[in-house]
Amino acid sequence: MFNGRFHHTLDAKGRVSVPTLFRKVLETSYEEKLTVTADVDGCVVCYPPDEWRRIEEKVRSMPTIPGDVKDFLRFFFSSAVDCPLDKPGRILLPAHLRQYAKLNRDVVMIGVMNKIEIWDERQWNAKQDHVINNKEQISSALGQLGL
Repeated sequence: MFNGRFHHTLDAKGRVSVPTLFRKVLETSYEEKLTVTADVDGCVVCYPPDEWRRIEEKVRSMPTIPGDVKDFLRFFFSSAVDCPLDKPGRILLPAHLRQYAKLNRDVVMIGVMNKIEIWDERQWNAKQDHVINNKEQISSALGQLGL
């Protein structure tokens, strides 16, 4: 699975290198492409094909979907784009996703188990500050989950 944090730079065309560690996971466990979409947290989220299919199957199997969830699913799926890795190991992030996540030059790619998130570096730093400033509440919530 995907673990770690890597700082990268978007090039002028909107391409970003996928970290070698993540590429190895893709090569051995998946295909060398990602389905990339907007995440409700304000980042871009990347799923390997098998993981994307699991999400689609789970949504299809839901008997009823509340209105707000339907709206989110429309947003999530309509933003999705298949992005193959090129020979140097980069993906091209579409303009609408770069704009949504405020991705300019400096980005952070993080592994979150079965997916990769791409954050604007400033947004990521703010998210980290939030975690540090709320560590007691977060620790309590983790304890309730048994973690």
